[in-house]
Amino acid sequence: MRFKKMGNRLIAALVMGAMVSAVFVPGAMYAAKKVTLNKTKCTVKKGEVFKIKVKNGNKKGKIKWSSNKPSIVKIAAKSTNGKKGYARLKALKKGKATITALYTYAGKKNRLKCSVVVKVNKLKDKISDKNTEQNAQTVTATPATSPTAVLATATPAPTAEPTVTPVPTATPIPFANLVEVSDLEEIKTAPDIFTYIDGTPVTAENWSGRAEEIRQMYQYYMYGMWRDGEGETLTYSIDGKKMDINIETSGVVTGQKEGASSSFNVEVNIPEGNAPEGGWPVIIALGSLSEMEYALSNGYAVINYDVGQVSTDSAERKGAFYTLYPYNMSEWREQTGVLMAWAWGASKVLDALNGGAAADFGINPEYAIVGGVSRYGKATAIAGAFDTRFKIALPTCSGSGGMGVFRYNPDAQVTQEYDVSSLGYMSKVTYKQGDVETIGSLQSSGEAFWFNQRFLEFRSIYKLPFDQYFLSALFAQEGRTLMLIGGFNFDVWQNTPGLWYNFQKAKPVFDMLGLSNNIIINLHDAAMGHNILNDDVVKLFAYCNEMYNGVDVENFEISDLQTTLFELEETPSGINNKEVYEAQIPE
Repeated sequence: MRFKKMGNRLIAALVMGAMVSAVFVPGAMYAAKKVTLNKTKCTVKKGEVFKIKVKNGNKKGKIKWSSNKPSIVKIAAKSTNGKKGYARLKALKKGKATITALYTYAGKKNRLKCSVVVKVNKLKDKISDKNTEQNAQTVTATPATSPTAVLATATPAPTAEPTVTPVPTATPIPFANLVEVSDLEEIKTAPDIFTYIDGTPVTAENWSGRAEEIRQMYQYYMYGMWRDGEGETLTYSIDGKKMDINIETSGVVTGQKEGASSSFNVEVNIPEGNAPEGGWPVIIALGSLSEMEYALSNGYAVINYDVGQVSTDSAERKGAFYTLYPYNMSEWREQTGVLMAWAWGASKVLDALNGGAAADFGINPEYAIVGGVSRYGKATAIAGAFDTRFKIALPTCSGSGGMGVFRYNPDAQVTQEYDVSSLGYMSKVTYKQGDVETIGSLQSSGEAFWFNQRFLEFRSIYKLPFDQYFLSALFAQEGRTLMLIGGFNFDVWQNTPGLWYNFQKAKPVFDMLGLSNNIIINLHDAAMGHNILNDDVVKLFAYCNEMYNGVDVENFEISDLQTTLFELEETPSGINNKEVYEAQIPE
């Protein structure tokens, strides 16, 4: 009996050991991780677009996304894939919301939640709320009334409430508030983009009027008149890759010749294979695109536009544009600088696409990207700012007169040294007097023809009633993006610190309108060339996939394109880039 009991115990021990061994097999140490969200709570700003991802999911699983308060945080895009599931969210207004991901796999359900708190810029929100209240009590001004006239004639009714200031009309009378250069006051600090010329505060509700006012200032003081197609008749013809564009004018617009005709051609390159639904997105390159083959292989059509056919790069001002709109030295309404003329040409390419050529080539004209480098980068900025049909603009290495801010350390009067080792080529770069493009360079005989005559009257940059972040702000519209591109090393002429300052000063306008992710910036190593580089287009396409194509790009966040090495406080060389940069901010 004793032996039998011992035997039973031995058998029990062996069974238990087997069970233990079965439990602690090596694979058990790597059991599947718990499915979670990459964040369970977060605080964001009003207008910000952000992403929540599922971690450790199975590709056979499914995810259902929901927001308990879509009026506060809405789901802008999503993926229901169990392994790569994500939701791109947009913060609409102040408040709290809960985002839920219902993860289902093998018949089991798991609710994953993230609590979101949306905050606002208190000062701007207070101004916006105040103006919203005022708008409800104010009779809308008639379109024929300028902002100044509205304020001059409005008489508030007796009330115990604060005085109501009428909001300016969304379309000010053309050039009504603009004065001669000699009558402008100097502005030593950064001009205030959030105030109309007449002193009215800018809000999200009246921004469109301010944008129109800014466009008028650029036409009057700098680039010359923009031609929007009135009085023009455009036709096109296609021969293989070549597209000829012909424009005839009726003379109904001031400065437009009656019965004139001119033409130019572009080269259209299409990716191999069948076009996607809606057509290929297209890059219209002023000059040509050095990364054309890479773009084509990624499903982007490329149109190379030789700007020299539209206008010579000279004081002669000859070409397709000036055949229709002769330059008149004595009448400012008949003065369009060469940069604006080149921009007009890009707009005509888009006209041709919208007029039927897009269908012929299998191109999506609503997904048009315009890009250019150096002086063509300046024209690119203008094209995108004045023709809002361009979805994305890539002004590259555009410098002074483009996207470089005039007032940031003008003429590099203060020598600056930055650590640029993070770009992988040189360790340091120095900006010193004489190294960067100035307003004097733009007014020299070799560049003055890029602008109108009035721009040549500015003997001080501080007389300018704007600075170049005003131009960037004109891209702040739903469905549009401005990608600022600049370089370091061997290319200090373009004033890259001034480009970063442009981004910083323009972004608050995008934030105000709830478009925080619609302005981005990329600084590349210019040792690779004075061009739109592979690094730029790789990041552009990643951005397009995330922002517009509904594709989740691994190891990429849009916020990656909203920071630069100018924010580095610790570097291998010991240089505090942020401190060096901020010391010259013109505030």
